Amino acid sequence: MLRANALSLKQEFVPIMNLLSKLTLLALVTTPLTALSLPDDWQQAMTILSDTAEIDRRAGTVIYEGNVILTQGTLKIQAERLLVLRDGDSLEKAVAEGSPALYEQQIEAGKPVTTAHGNRIDYYTVERRITLRGDAELQQDGNLFSGDQITYDMASETVKASGNQAISDSVDNSETTPDGRIKVVIQPPKPKLPENQATEVQASETQPPEAQQPENQK
Repeated sequence: MLRANALSLKQEFVPIMNLLSKLTLLALVTTPLTALSLPDDWQQAMTILSDTAEIDRRAGTVIYEGNVILTQGTLKIQAERLLVLRDGDSLEKAVAEGSPALYEQQIEAGKPVTTAHGNRIDYYTVERRITLRGDAELQQDGNLFSGDQITYDMASETVKASGNQAISDSVDNSETTPDGRIKVVIQPPKPKLPENQATEVQASETQPPEAQQPENQK
């Protein structure tokens, strides 16, 4: 009788252990993917700090002034004045003004923070894009975009620029054409050498000149 009960408990215990093993394996597989991804900022709560605030419920607007800081997830906007337009219970648009107004956001884990500034920043929360106006500049992954107006789509990570501007891979290479046309300067990637060839090149570069003997002495 005791042996039968032991076998019964063993038969019930094995499926439970198999299930726990599968759940543990699933957790190990999915955890790295979750850790590498950032939550969508537009789904996060928005916080606004300022010295003063003026609310017009009928117009659906709020005006913040004095050291204004807007944060939403990794998104951060700093300005001297911020106008918030609401459509019912949802925020439709935020207009930041400063000298300049500043923007930064961590678009993707493992990538540099995207930064921008302009005399005015229009943040469209529903469309998930920003428009920089007046001495606008945006820097992303080492690329610099500067001009009179820049529109940045956060979802697709695309940039549209217009007016007298320059686009380059570094600040030092930034140029503007005399007629105000858009100019794009893209640095080509460095070619990758085979591992053995790269080792030889590195060794020859680090070898002292006196260690290299002339051909007639070899």
